[in-house]
Amino acid sequence: MKKFLSVFVIVFVVAALLVFGAWSPVVSEEQPAETRYTDAQTIATLADEKIYYTSREISERNTDGGAPNYTNSTGMLNGCGAVAGAEVVGFYDKYYPELIPDWDSTYSNGKYRIQESTYVKQVLEQMYDLMHINVGGDGVTEADFKSGLQTYFTNHGRTLSYRKVGDKNSLDYNACVDAINNNKIIVLLTLTGNIYDIGEHDGYNTIIEINVTSNHIMTANGYLQIKYYNETGWFRTETFLRVSSGFIGCQTAYYKLNSTNLESAYICEAA
Repeated sequence: MKKFLSVFVIVFVVAALLVFGAWSPVVSEEQPAETRYTDAQTIATLADEKIYYTSREISERNTDGGAPNYTNSTGMLNGCGAVAGAEVVGFYDKYYPELIPDWDSTYSNGKYRIQESTYVKQVLEQMYDLMHINVGGDGVTEADFKSGLQTYFTNHGRTLSYRKVGDKNSLDYNACVDAINNNKIIVLLTLTGNIYDIGEHDGYNTIIEINVTSNHIMTANGYLQIKYYNETGWFRTETFLRVSSGFIGCQTAYYKLNSTNLESAYICEAA
């Protein structure tokens, strides 16, 4: 009888707690894995699109002096985050030379130098460690990429802030144009998708797709908008950001506005 009463009391108390919301059983929910950005390869498609026109209107600008075009010269596994971070550092070294001590990222005319094997390599290696690349999984997370890059700036007496201008397939193109016009660099975090090469021909452009085979981080430093006209008037507009892709063989390419593989985009502002 005592045992029956004890069980009854326990059941009654638990039921009361559930009804009145004072207690609820713990349900384990698996959190979705955070997106990681890893090594990627590019595959240029054999078929390219031809856009024939009778006239065009082109709106185009790059940041002053262009921008750094670095690659993973050190052979670091899953190093795209380190490459993009080093490009942000190299870009702002033009204005804050303490970011890369003993080396100038630009020539005397303000144009950015090509990658060399000592100082840029040191920046890449520091980025790799600060971003915790391949710690806890392959590649780098968005959070570790951003915090590691900020730490590098802090360690060199400067600050870096981020202004978000893109998320899940939507990119604020006007904000990007304004940033580029004011010499600020943009970081794109993308899933598997395409970048593009644009060929110039007599009376037509070729738009060549270059497939990126895994999640990737790259920098943008220019914009390009082309309005196409034929005998009947305007018929098409193509809008791109000019990117430093980090890939050997297509270091400068174009990212199409509102591509379906965008995860995040940030304007990087140094001070």
